[in-house]
Order: sequence, then C-alpha cells, then structure tokens
Amino acid sequence: MAYNLKDVFYLSAQHTYDHASYGSAGIEAAIPIDVSAYVDPIAKGRTRGQGLAVYKVHANVSKDTTGTNQIATDVGAANYGLSVKPFTTSGDVITGIGAPDLSCASDLAIYLGSFTSPATSVAGQACSPTGDSYLEPSAEVPYVVVRDTIFQIFETSVGMSSADSMVISYRMECAMVTLDSSTLNQLLRTQTA
Repeated sequence: MAYNLKDVFYLSAQHTYDHASYGSAGIEAAIPIDVSAYVDPIAKGRTRGQGLAVYKVHANVSKDTTGTNQIATDVGAANYGLSVKPFTTSGDVITGIGAPDLSCASDLAIYLGSFTSPATSVAGQACSPTGDSYLEPSAEVPYVVVRDTIFQIFETSVGMSSADSMVISYRMECAMVTLDSSTLNQLLRTQTA
C-alpha cells in the first residue's frame, strides 16, 4: 500500500470535553476509537498480518461540534492527541495518563497537540485559534497501528470556566498495510509497552 488516492481513506473522530467535568487543571480523558476492522496482527498460513498506517492527522479545537472558534473570553488550556497506549480505564475524567504519554518521548503517540483558550493566552505566546500540533506522522513515515484501539487522550493544564467546553475533532489519512513478520513483531513489541 502507498500514500495515494487509491489506497488512502479517512477515519474521523470527535469528542466534547465539557466544562462541567474539566473545570480544573490535571483532569484527564482517554476516549476509545475502535479500529479492529482495519488491524489483524496475526499471520494465518501464507496470509501476513495487517496494520493500519496513519499517514497524516488533521485536528482542530473548537467551542462546539460545528467547528466554531472559541470566543475571546473563553478560558482553559489542554494537551491532547491520539495514542495506542493500552489504557485500562477509558472515558472522561479518568486517571492513567502519565509520563511520557503527552510528550514526543512516547513511542505510543501517533499525534499530539496543545491548545490555549483566548482568555488564558499570554500576549505574544498565543497558539493558533484551532490548536497547535507538536507531533505528527508523515506521508513518508506513517505510524503503523497494530492494536485494536486508538485513544483520544486529553489533559487540562488550565481548567475551563463555567461555559467554555472544548470540542476536539480529528481526521486521519490511513491505509491498510500488509506487514512482514519481523516488522510486525517489532511493532507489537513497541505497542504493548
């Protein structure tokens, strides 16, 4: 498979991080995306294992599911992303995200970004109105998923005020790829860490 119009398809996900649940710093979430239909790491006879190559990820933070930007008085800040870490607990307001899950040091992170709401931004250091990415796969080197679940991870660094929810939307450019056994074994070792 290659990064071209014939092989690549889109997978999308969206989640609302409600101000009522994320009103202080350090609140975490891990929201699952089931990708088991695209991944089969077990070779059967002459059939090789299959993984999901994520070539590019597009993401944005908004105030609603329509994609509208936050307004100047909205408060809050968070880091977010996509990971194949096997979280034992999932959902909103959990514990389990730790070092280095939201940093570039994580082998299990596919994509990572950060967002600071307009009223929390410091002059001269404001991020994009839709968030800034700091770790991304590429068309040349995709992140190959061999687990059944990708998690949308999230952690607040500044709590949201009483009306300032964040909605994070993702679109992944993907292809199903066949893997030889040595590549598959290496990916399985990495993704079970």
